[in-house]
Amino acid sequence: MKPEQGNDLTRLLLLGGAALLSLLLLLRIHPPMAFMAFAIGATVGFFLLGNQLTDLFGKKGKKGGAESDFSRRVSERLADCRRREEGFRDEGERILKSIATLRDDLARNPAADEAEVAKAQAIIKELEAEFSLRHAKASFFSECAVKLRELLDRHRLVESMAARRRELRELRRTNFDDEAAVEETRFSIEQDTIQLDTIVELSNSAASSSKAEQAEALRDRLERLRSTLGRQERPQGEGS
Repeated sequence: MKPEQGNDLTRLLLLGGAALLSLLLLLRIHPPMAFMAFAIGATVGFFLLGNQLTDLFGKKGKKGGAESDFSRRVSERLADCRRREEGFRDEGERILKSIATLRDDLARNPAADEAEVAKAQAIIKELEAEFSLRHAKASFFSECAVKLRELLDRHRLVESMAARRRELRELRRTNFDDEAAVEETRFSIEQDTIQLDTIVELSNSAASSSKAEQAEALRDRLERLRSTLGRQERPQGEGS
């Protein structure tokens, strides 16, 4: 309990005690007036108690909503990456089938002239390039999904650690590392948010890329981001 909350409770108890003594005294002197004062006091007391409960649960609700909002954003982006990966892999499979069909048609026409053969080979080459692009994009979004899964698990771990710290504060009642723990948790969440924004940017770039090399470059950036996360987690594990 915070000092301000303790002071408010003490003040409320003192006022309640004084009001009760006044009510008992008034009951001996003028009972009808005492019953009217009791009704008014009860109404005011319920109103003040309702305000206190509303403030208490309102603050908890806002905090829980802020924590779940990040998890919701990561989960939505994770589902989007998996959907995009599946879509690009499906496109790649269709392209491979088209290439196989064209090659079969070409093989069944040995009498085709050189111009037609050259055109068919050019189409096959372009289809292979499109397949490489889809494959690179699918690989990127697969890595993106892995990264987001790690990010979500890490965020849930941070939230769980924060909850356990709150339990320890309630059990021990004295914790000199409260401020440092809060700053550490806030820093971890801010870092996770920065990484999520980076993944969103890379995802948008990968989806709109037109060359396999671009998708591969974005995939390399994602891998470097994963390496950065690994370096951040290892010192924490060693320190614990």
